[in-house]
Amino acid sequence: MSHDLARKRALRDLARRAGLQARPDLELLDLALTHESYAAEHPELARSNERLEFLGDAIVGAVVAGELYDAHPERREGQLSRMRASLVSQAALARSAERLDIGPLIRLGRGERTSGGAKRASVLADVFEALVGAAFQMSGMEGARRFVRRNHLAHAAGSEASDPKTTLQELVQAKFKKTPHYAVTAQSGPPHARVFTVSVQVGDRTLGSGSGSTKKQAQSNAAREALAHLP
Repeated sequence: MSHDLARKRALRDLARRAGLQARPDLELLDLALTHESYAAEHPELARSNERLEFLGDAIVGAVVAGELYDAHPERREGQLSRMRASLVSQAALARSAERLDIGPLIRLGRGERTSGGAKRASVLADVFEALVGAAFQMSGMEGARRFVRRNHLAHAAGSEASDPKTTLQELVQAKFKKTPHYAVTAQSGPPHARVFTVSVQVGDRTLGSGSGSTKKQAQSNAAREALAHLP
């Protein structure tokens, strides 16, 4: 398999994990993953992810503020500000980037990669913000909001979905008076490295799906996807 083909496949897989649109703009994703050190060594590119990072930084702040405002009507401005600061911190964004396994896909200059840039919190956080900017460019504000909710707020400390299966069950029971049902829809990989795909349903309606190395992990990821779309 050629390097270009393998890169495209990896980008499509990232788009799938991140819940981006069915036909993602792979060039835009590649740009979001291009660090300035790589662009400096490849002048033919002329661009790095800095502009997308600038855009994503503003969007993450707005989305987190909106989610906190709606979720905590009893909190005062100072409390909301402290919660927002925690959720948009470099450390929190870097953890979300790690969950998406972004590090191996980041295009870094030789020196930056040798010094461990792919694992550095500042690099990971910047790339996550750039991906938010790419999501906005591809699908508008609603697409960017879904991206942040699915890939950041559903995991970050202090979010309402730190336990996605429990949170989903409470929401579904309140909204539909039913209990969500999880079903394995696919299995792949050798016996020692199985990957399970699970869907979560309420009656005949599928709310979300997710994959993982265990059924429990796949169920949690399915619940997170469902939470990202439920009002």
